[in-house]
Amino acid sequence: MDKVNRVFSKEGVSYFTLMPLSWRPEARPSIDDIAVWMYDDVTLLRALATIESMQPQRDGDMGSGVVTVLERLEFKIDLTLSLVAKLLTQNASQPTTCPAFVSAEGMEWISKEAAKEGDDIVISAYLSPKLPQPLVLPARIKAVQQEPDGTRIYATFTHLSEEAQDWLSRTVFRYHRRAIKLHSHD
Repeated sequence: MDKVNRVFSKEGVSYFTLMPLSWRPEARPSIDDIAVWMYDDVTLLRALATIESMQPQRDGDMGSGVVTVLERLEFKIDLTLSLVAKLLTQNASQPTTCPAFVSAEGMEWISKEAAKEGDDIVISAYLSPKLPQPLVLPARIKAVQQEPDGTRIYATFTHLSEEAQDWLSRTVFRYHRRAIKLHSHD
């Protein structure tokens, strides 16, 4: 998938990434399943924001001794998270990595599996290697297009809680802003 050429939704804030992603048909998810998915998604998105915001303070903001202690603590937390993630993923296989556009409203990616417009699905998306657990996002396929590599799918999220939608919007905005900053330095 050409990262500058989205076929479907071109509105709103989004970003391009390579991520492990899978999906499955799910005609009628139960209210209980949706509640668990939304709780887990909010927890993951909040944890990701916390992990990614842990930046050492600049000299002058705090004493250099405090900065050193914070840097060591951050390193230990990162190491612990990395080891836990490796342990958790040893027995669980992640889906294939694929190029994807992510927005707060939906996703676009190329799938090896055939898809049908209008189908309800559940997407499992590993937004960050810092999190060994995927976001589980109920969605509806809005458009499909055959490509040489498979089927390009555009799906919009459904059944997101207000809190999950808010945290997803924040995450997408943060990643979008980083992508712009990265490309402006090229």
